[in-house]
Amino acid sequence: MKQGKIEAARDRYIEAFITEPYNRFARAGLIQWAQVTKTTIGHPTIEIPTDVTFDEKGDAKVNLDASALLGGKNDGSFAWISYGTTRSTWRKELFAKKYPSEAAYRHSLAEEAEALRSVIGLATADQKVKLSTPIAKLKRLNDEGLLEAYILLARPDQGIAQDHPAYLKENREKLRRYMVQYVVTGGGNWEKF
Repeated sequence: MKQGKIEAARDRYIEAFITEPYNRFARAGLIQWAQVTKTTIGHPTIEIPTDVTFDEKGDAKVNLDASALLGGKNDGSFAWISYGTTRSTWRKELFAKKYPSEAAYRHSLAEEAEALRSVIGLATADQKVKLSTPIAKLKRLNDEGLLEAYILLARPDQGIAQDHPAYLKENREKLRRYMVQYVVTGGGNWEKF
């Protein structure tokens, strides 16, 4: 930055962030670069109108925001119900199968990606549907191979964050591409919607 090599500095800040996205110093470096360059940074804004909680027995309680259903079948909003259903199946069955070495259930990257893909799949099953903006954004990220990168960097929780090192090892370029295409462009260019 001091040498005026703005793009090289950006690339280094991105590299630091994708390597340690949950480290406040990596985040601060990227924010500092944005302030100096007067760049708006941010993740795509995608509201997920479904909240899933589990009781002490492990039974799922799925709360779907009623406003999400206002568009109904016309915009695919009805598909959000599959998010909760998929998460419940992971809690009850799939987590133990996919992660046999882990003693207790945790929310994983694989679970979240599958739940979001279930929404995309159900919403796009009818090709006449004009997707709501949140689902259209998720579909675009998925089509570009960046859904997991989005989840890890924009929507992590403690469980999902545990999957970051393995994903980074195999998919560093996808994380970098997500940062360049979306984060350092203020959440991405969504004018195509």
